[in-house]
Amino acid sequence: MNYNLDFLQNFDGNMHPRDIEISDLINVIEKHVSQFRYFYSSKSKLFTDFNIELRNDNIPHLLGLSKNHNPNLPTYRPNLIISNLKNNWDLDYLISTDNGWFSENQDKLVGILMLYQLLHIQNCKVFTTQNIINTVYGNRFKRDKIYFVIHTNPTNKSYTIELSKKENSQNTFFPKSLKINDTQISRCSEFDLSFVRRERLNEQRKR
Repeated sequence: MNYNLDFLQNFDGNMHPRDIEISDLINVIEKHVSQFRYFYSSKSKLFTDFNIELRNDNIPHLLGLSKNHNPNLPTYRPNLIISNLKNNWDLDYLISTDNGWFSENQDKLVGILMLYQLLHIQNCKVFTTQNIINTVYGNRFKRDKIYFVIHTNPTNKSYTIELSKKENSQNTFFPKSLKINDTQISRCSEFDLSFVRRERLNEQRKR
């Protein structure tokens, strides 16, 4: 499989997670999706200016490569995980560390390949959680400080990125989590958001 920009732009989600080459996935995401700031416009009075930062550091958590989801990895430093995924850790290795990780998170491998379309609002819908954040239905969103979600449903599975505010920022968000077949968004309100442009971020901060 040739993972390139055209693939990301036209990917329909029709791929079995077992067929994904982890190193190729990370390389194409790093080249075309992560380490960018995405700018949006909205007709809403809530946020007229809106941007999302996706850094390489966010990718391991979106894949479920955290201590909570896979307690047997030799490191949980995001930059080292990214480096290992490019060079040493293939899918068989990740499964060998914790088979439960793959069972729980395999669809997120496909979801990561949807990030280009999600962040460009390509065949996607955007929702705000603000109408339910203080109700029983918004408990998870309130706990995780989720303000908005971007959702796509290309096949029989849906993919949603949940957005939290960047620390000390009013209108900059980052993808905090990636959900599969999330039913909670049905209670959220649709939000007007249009992609404007993006710019490359500075080199990843060392940790």
